[in-house]
Amino acid sequence: MKPIDKIIYLVSWMANVPADQIFPSTHIKEDLEVDSIDFMLLVVQIEKLFNVVLSTEQVERMETVKDANDLITRQLTFSQVV
Repeated sequence: MKPIDKIIYLVSWMANVPADQIFPSTHIKEDLEVDSIDFMLLVVQIEKLFNVVLSTEQVERMETVKDANDLITRQLTFSQVV
């Protein structure tokens, strides 16, 4: 399963929205009405799932599902290089 598919699954679970209604362009907070507490819980779940740590700045820039995927992909690529 690709990282984006895992992220969509997590977002779907957190927002209680069917996964087939979530796309890379979906805004997590605006489109899915995820509040700031649930958003932070989502970030924690993403960090646990992918075994990464995201900085505050990275989290603040994460608006869409694609943003989350790009962050995770970069983190995973970086950790494989190091």
